Amino acid sequence: RDIKLQTLKREVYLAYYNLSYAKNKERSYQYLDSLYQNFAHAAKRRFELGETNYLEMITAQSKQKQLETLYRQSQQEVMMFNALLKKIVQVDEITVQEEPLQKLSMQSLTINEDAGLLYFEQSKSYYEARLQQEKQSLLPDLSLQYFQGTNDGLNKNLIGYQFGLKIPLLFSGNTSKIKASKIAQDIVEQQHQDYKSKWQAEQEALFAKLQQYNEAVIYYQTQGKQLSEEILKTGERTFKEGEIDFFQYIQSIEISKDIELTYLDNLNGYNQTIIAINYLILD
Repeated sequence: RDIKLQTLKREVYLAYYNLSYAKNKERSYQYLDSLYQNFAHAAKRRFELGETNYLEMITAQSKQKQLETLYRQSQQEVMMFNALLKKIVQVDEITVQEEPLQKLSMQSLTINEDAGLLYFEQSKSYYEARLQQEKQSLLPDLSLQYFQGTNDGLNKNLIGYQFGLKIPLLFSGNTSKIKASKIAQDIVEQQHQDYKSKWQAEQEALFAKLQQYNEAVIYYQTQGKQLSEEILKTGERTFKEGEIDFFQYIQSIEISKDIELTYLDNLNGYNQTIIAINYLILD
């Protein structure tokens, strides 16, 4: 039951934050799609007026179609994760707030709290109790009874005790049961140790992956975000002032947005890894 609950929680969190990630990515592509539509329209108009060449116009149109495709794909991704989340929580409609993708925190989970490990601990207790019960069945069963009655012939009350001793006749059969219980106990113990080793190895692998994502996220938060904004702002200013041409401007926008989209990818990877750690369940 605990494992099923942990699995459900993990699936809900994974789907929810994938949906949040998809919505943020959709907004970025929506911005780029709108920007390139304006560029394509302006480039066509400038070509018609003889202010630019044919290559600039078709390049703008090509970029606009490319971003339009990416934008539509991001919309489909939002629909896909929205449908998945509704399926998991079993509702007809669900609303996820439009907000920046948040960086999740790690829970202070230890292996001793793991649902799978608790299952093996309970199994070990069960087989230990079963083994003790089988061993107990080999011991003689002693009984003591107290009785009190009357004897008409002697005309007196009689008081006495009766001892009983039951010895198991099927000794070999009980011995086989003990051996079977001991084997079952040893198997559970081995499974327990294997599970523990795999759990720790999986956690170490997830921590290594988390460190990689975390470095990328920290870079964006400390340097990348400011750099992206500066590239975009400088590109817009210098293009308007005629210091750079259309192709250089397009390149500056792509660099700026690539930094932002890469950050979203890394932040989503970080969050997915955090969820995997917080709800670590071995398949």
